[in-house]
Amino acid sequence: MSENKTVLYTLSRSKFLRLGFLFIFCEFVVANCSIVKAISQSQPTLKASRFKTLSKGFNLEHWQRNELNDGHYTEATLLQYKSLGLTYTRLPVVLSKFLDDSNPSVLKKDFLVALDAIIQMHVKTGLGIILSPFNHPPELHTDPAVLAKYVSFFKAFATHLRNTNPEKVFLEVMNEPLADTPEIWNKIQPKLIAAIRSGAPNHTIIASSNMKVSANDWSNVRAMPKTQVFKDKNVVYNFHLYDPFVFTHQGASWGWRASQYMKNIPYPSTPQLVAPLLAQIQDSEAKSAVERYGQEKWNKAKLLRELAPIAAWAKNNRVNVTCNEIGAIPWTTPRDSMLRYLKDVREALETYGIPWGHWFTLDINDKEVMQAVGLKVL
Repeated sequence: MSENKTVLYTLSRSKFLRLGFLFIFCEFVVANCSIVKAISQSQPTLKASRFKTLSKGFNLEHWQRNELNDGHYTEATLLQYKSLGLTYTRLPVVLSKFLDDSNPSVLKKDFLVALDAIIQMHVKTGLGIILSPFNHPPELHTDPAVLAKYVSFFKAFATHLRNTNPEKVFLEVMNEPLADTPEIWNKIQPKLIAAIRSGAPNHTIIASSNMKVSANDWSNVRAMPKTQVFKDKNVVYNFHLYDPFVFTHQGASWGWRASQYMKNIPYPSTPQLVAPLLAQIQDSEAKSAVERYGQEKWNKAKLLRELAPIAAWAKNNRVNVTCNEIGAIPWTTPRDSMLRYLKDVREALETYGIPWGHWFTLDINDKEVMQAVGLKVL
C-alpha cells in the first residue's frame, strides 16, 4: 500500500508540474499575442480617403525661391485650385529655414508661424498638403554625423506637426534623394522614417525614391522599384517623372549641361521628326542625346511601358505609389508638343492608378493646359 501511494503521489506531482508549465506557456503566448495586436493597432494603415486626397496636385514652387510669409498663395487661391479639381498642393520646405545646424533637435522659429498658417489655410479649404524637405546636402548620403543631425531634425519637425490634421497633412521624407545608388538610400531612409514616425505617429509618410540607378545613371523611374518597402503600412511611395528629359528640360539653364543646346524638340519623337534639328546642334553631347531621343520613339505607349515596372512593383508589394512631380518647361518646349506630352503623361499615370502632381506654374486661365492635365476649365 505504501509503495502504491508513493507511486501515485509521484505521478500526481509530475502531472501537476507539467500542467503548471503548460499553463505558464499559454499565458506567455496570450500575453505576446496581445502585445503584437496592440502594436499592430498602434500602427494605422493608409486610409483610402487619404490616398484619394493625393489624386491631383500642384507644387507651390514659388515658395521654394521666396519667403513663406510673402502671401503669394492665399485662401482664395487655394479655393480656386480646388474648384479646378485639384486635391492637394506640395510645399517645398527649404531646410535651411528650419534646420539649425548647431542644434538640429530645436527648430528655427523664423518661419514656423508662416508654415503653420499655410497648413491651417489648406485644412480650412479642404485641400491636402505635402510638406517636402528641399535642398539636402550630398553629405547626408555619406557622413553618419550629418545623418544623425537630420534624424534629430526630422523628429523635431514631425513632433511640431503632430497635432495637425493627419487627413490633410502629409510628411514627405525628402525631395529627390541623390545617393549614388538606391541601395545607399535604402540604408538612410529607414532612419529618417523612424524619426518622422516617432514624432508624428498618425500622419501618412511619403517615402522617397532615389534619383539615380547608379552614380552615372540618372533615372528615378528605373530606380523606383529598387526602393525598400517598410512594415509601416501608413506609407506611400513616390517618384518623379520628367522622362524624356531631352524634351521636358530642353533649353534649361540648370542641371544637365547639354540641355541648354536643345531647342524646338518635338513630342512625340521619331527619327524623322528630329533629323532636321541635328544639323543645328553644335554641342556633340546634346546632338547625340536628341538623335537617341528620336530613335527611342517617345509617345504614350512608350510612357506606359516605362511605367509598367513601377505599377508591377506596387502591386507585388501591396503598396500605394504616387508621382508628385510631372511637367515640361513651359517657356522652352514647343506649346503643341507640351500639351500632347502633359495629356499623355497624365493619362499614362491614371491608367495605372498613380496620382500625380504638376510642378511648373499652372495658368488657371489657360484652357488648353487645364484640359491636358484633366482639370476643369474656368
